[in-house]
Amino acid sequence: MTYSPWADAAERYPDVLIHRCDLAPAQGAWVSSERVVLLDRSLDARGRRCALAHELVHMDRTHRPQGGWFGRRQELEADKIAAHRLLDDVEAIAEALCIHPLDPEMVAEHLGVTVPVLRRRLSALTDAERDHIQARIDREERGA
Repeated sequence: MTYSPWADAAERYPDVLIHRCDLAPAQGAWVSSERVVLLDRSLDARGRRCALAHELVHMDRTHRPQGGWFGRRQELEADKIAAHRLLDDVEAIAEALCIHPLDPEMVAEHLGVTVPVLRRRLSALTDAERDHIQARIDREERGA
């Protein structure tokens, strides 16, 4: 089953408002004092899905806005966890890579995420996940 940040938010955070507004250059923000997630108005559906997943991680981890090293660390943590939630099905990743070899934009579109989220997930694959994907690609290339 594909992870839906919308369903996750509705189930676990029913009191939180999700609002679209002009945030550029930011894509999203969790405003804990107001119990609101802000998503940039210019994002397409994939961008909104990925931004909301990222903000849900901030909520889950009770992150507070910080600058410097701690702020960057929180952002990296939220990126990594959100990418894993959005792309937890390794077989789906392998299939998309077989269908759209050498085209990250099409792979990301196929999987319903943005290219940065796809890259983050691919960079954090475990050895077993990487081996599974490579085996699937090898089978596809052999026509098996």
